[in-house]
Amino acid sequence: MSANSLVFSLEMTAVSKSYLKDVLRALLHSIFFHRLLINVTPREGHFLDTTVSMTGNKEVEDLIEEKVVEFYMGMSTGQAKRQGKIAVLFYEKRLKNNWWQFSKSEELICWEQWAITITVLEPQSEQEKQKIRKSTERQLNQNLMKILNIINDHKEHIPSITTTEGNPFPYQIAILGSSESWAAMIKRLIVTDAPVDSNGGVTSGGGGGNSEGNTTTGNRINN
Repeated sequence: MSANSLVFSLEMTAVSKSYLKDVLRALLHSIFFHRLLINVTPREGHFLDTTVSMTGNKEVEDLIEEKVVEFYMGMSTGQAKRQGKIAVLFYEKRLKNNWWQFSKSEELICWEQWAITITVLEPQSEQEKQKIRKSTERQLNQNLMKILNIINDHKEHIPSITTTEGNPFPYQIAILGSSESWAAMIKRLIVTDAPVDSNGGVTSGGGGGNSEGNTTTGNRINN
């Protein structure tokens, strides 16, 4: 379920496939750098002549790279123009009263969502290639600035950190597949496929995260 979940949208239009991986890496790393609220050793990443701060967290960086490759492969359809969407969700753990069992259990509440839309357009000439690169660099910088502005302007909705062990806020990255609408995917990720792992590790959930119907979660839940 979701309570007071804020949704932020980012969009890149007319991105050449040759720049797609770097664009998505830059956006995802920027989001996680500001939302992975644990002690990290930050490092710099360089994408399309743009410097982006990265968490330096292996679990996060491995997950991002996995989803970047997955998204890239999903956009390799041979069509001249195609669009893909990817979601990033952050959750908090709350105690839930089970009145019928006279006990308490934990539930995950989504408090923030990011929706990234990328349109891939293959250039038909060298001149068009240069034009698309300049446009891509400009849009990327605009979106990175938008992320920074969002982070600075929206802080009140961030839940209190109640643990010092591991990552306090589980997260999930999902790619929209062809067999599911965006609204249906988000509802599923919030209601039925939230990242749950009783052992505190990374899990892989099922159903509709991409064209094969898989959603990958990268989370650390400590009991």
